[in-house]
This record gives sequence, C-alpha cells and structure tokens, in this order.
Amino acid sequence: MTARQSLLVGTLTAVLTAGSPAVTALAVQAAPPNLSAPPAVTAPAPVRLSLPAPTGWSPVGTTVLHLVDPRRADLWAPTPRPRELMAQVWYPAAACGSSGLPRAPWTGAAEQARLETDFLGITAPGRLVWPLTHSLVNAPAEHTGRHPVVLYSPGSRGDRAFGTAEAEDLASRGYVVVGIDHTFDAGEVRFPDGRLEVRNTPAVHAMTDEEIVAYRTADTRFVLDRLTDLAAGTNPDAEHRELPSGLGPALDLTAVGMLGHSMGGATALQTLHDDARVLAATTMDGPVFGTSATDGVDRPLLLLGASDVRPARDAMWDALWPRLTSWRRQLTLNGSGHLSFSDFAVLLPAARPVLGWPAEQLDQLLGSLDGTRAAAVQRVYLAAFFDLHLRHRPTTLFDRPSALYPEITHRR
Repeated sequence: MTARQSLLVGTLTAVLTAGSPAVTALAVQAAPPNLSAPPAVTAPAPVRLSLPAPTGWSPVGTTVLHLVDPRRADLWAPTPRPRELMAQVWYPAAACGSSGLPRAPWTGAAEQARLETDFLGITAPGRLVWPLTHSLVNAPAEHTGRHPVVLYSPGSRGDRAFGTAEAEDLASRGYVVVGIDHTFDAGEVRFPDGRLEVRNTPAVHAMTDEEIVAYRTADTRFVLDRLTDLAAGTNPDAEHRELPSGLGPALDLTAVGMLGHSMGGATALQTLHDDARVLAATTMDGPVFGTSATDGVDRPLLLLGASDVRPARDAMWDALWPRLTSWRRQLTLNGSGHLSFSDFAVLLPAARPVLGWPAEQLDQLLGSLDGTRAAAVQRVYLAAFFDLHLRHRPTTLFDRPSALYPEITHRR
C-alpha cells in the first residue's frame, strides 16, 4: 500500500468513527478501488489458571460470612463505621445433597480485575481466566461429627483467597477452615451489598507493625467469637443469610488452631499468645511483632520458612525460640520464596505469559521449587501438624528428615 493509500484509509477510519453519513459517502468514493484488506489480527489466547485438587477423602463445601462488630470503630475505614469483615468457611461437605452445586470461583470478577491491575501490575488485563475452586457453594456440611477448626490469616495486601489450596486440602481431611479478610489491609474485599473495599495504605501505615498485628488479632478473636455463636445455633451473618445445613454443629471449638502467612503469620502467633482457645499455630514465613515477641508462647508452634536468607526474619525467629515453652519446630522449605506459601506458587508460573515479568523477579518471589510440589509438601506438613496437636494423632515427620520430602530441612 502506498503512503497516499495509507493516508486515505486513515482518513476513512476517522470519518467512519465520527459517524457523519454525508462525509462517509464522500470518503468511500475517494478511497482507492483496489485496497487489499488488512491482515486479521488474532487475539492472544486466554491463559487458564487452576489449583491442585484436594488430597483428602471428603468433598469440600464453602460459604461466606459478613460479620460486623458494633463494639469496635474501624480505625482503617475512610469514614466512621463499625469494624466490618468478610470470612470464608471451607468445610467437609456431605456427599448427599451436594451433587449439582456450582464450584466457587477463586475470587469474584471485581476482585480479580483489581488484583490484576493493582497487585500484579498487568497492563492488559482480561487475558487470565482465574480458576474455579474445588469447593461446592453452600453444600450441606458433613454431619457425622464435629471437626477441628483452623483459622487462616493472609499477609499484608493479601486476600483470604490466597490460601484456598491449603484451606481446601485441610477441609478435605476433616477440618473446618475459616479465612479472614482484614478489611482495608486486604487488597480488595467485596461485601454483600456490592461494595468493593480496597486497601487503605495511608491508614495502615499510620500504625506501627505491633499495632497492625494487634488490630488483626482483634479481628481474628472476633471471628472466633462469632463461630462460637454459630456453633451454639445463632446465625452470625449480618444479613442473616441462610447458611449451609449442619455447619454450626460441624464446628469443634475445643480444637482450634491457626495458620498465617507473612503478616498473617505474625497474627497467628499473637493470637496464640492472646487467646487460650487457640491450641496450636503455624506461621509461614512470618515476622514476629507484639507481646508474643517478648513473652513467647506456651502452646505448640511451627515456624515454616522460605529458604532465602533474610536477616530480619531470622533474627526475630532466633530471639523468639528460647521463649517457646511448648512443642516447637523450625523447618525450611528448600528452593522456596516468600510467595511459595500462597496460591501464587501455582498461579503465577502459569500466568507468566501475561505477567511479562522478568524471570529473576518471579524467581525472587517463588524460588526455584516447582509450585505444585511446594503446595504438595506444605499440605502434608500442615495436616500432620494439626493432626498431631488438634487430633492427637502421632507422626514422625517432625522428628527427623523424611526421604519422601527432601525439600524440607529441619532447622531445630
């Protein structure tokens, strides 16, 4: 095509966009008669993401709770209001009555869109097809007995969805897992009325790390209070939406543990310190802030860390260690990075074509260990930890290295 032809085609395009019939006709008459059609542009194929299937024996159900604490003003909200949280519950589902129910999305469409642009920095969003989980929405709970409860707190800017793979696996093994969105610290939280509340970074940063952990711990204890109401037969949901049948009776609140990643790990440790209802906790690559740092804890604690050297984290764990007066272990997941302890271990490598990140940036976050393997090893050790301390089932995994899981190094 000549330069003159290109100019005419450009003019035609502009005119057609403007939409004037008279000028459009003139432009069509002026167009060269033998222009070849431009080559068709093929849209990039969507990149589909998936999560590993749970490894336990039970189907998994899930539901969400909208919880409002009228006794606490929300210190992070941009306008005065009571503290308001969303929590997600994963639980063993009854096979009867679960067929035909939809699988829950990893997160909703509004959260996914913001996650792509704000958290992942994707400049051309919409190419990722985020996964459906393996959990059935509002399935009836398995009703043959009560199940231990594990609370989950994500890291700073993290959403409850980031721990879905671990939560589903524990639920498939007979646990009820409750993930907490710490509103205005989480990247995005959608409420039943359609609001999408995003992280209020200035408000969070106005607090010290110790104050942030204390605030998150108060969230966690409030959620545990509402679970107590649920187990007693009260619906704690702010809108009193119908909950899955049998969910309240499925909760064994005499056997509560906690799991957290990064700042969620610090939250798990502080909750273990503050609340006697929590019998054991795991911090996954988390710092140590608050009174737990000086007091230590008197119940079982697992420190599960990434293999990269970080002097600040290592110094915190070294200082905490002699203050742990109960069962304690420190393990390292070899070849892992900080985000290896989240669903991003499996999601980000698959999303690499869309992310456009330099390889070294992804390696820094995830390490060299295959994400699927990282998730599989964590699942085994987390289940063994909670089985040991909430169900009193013996294991040798924490006594010595295992030939089956050479990725785990026993530090102490």
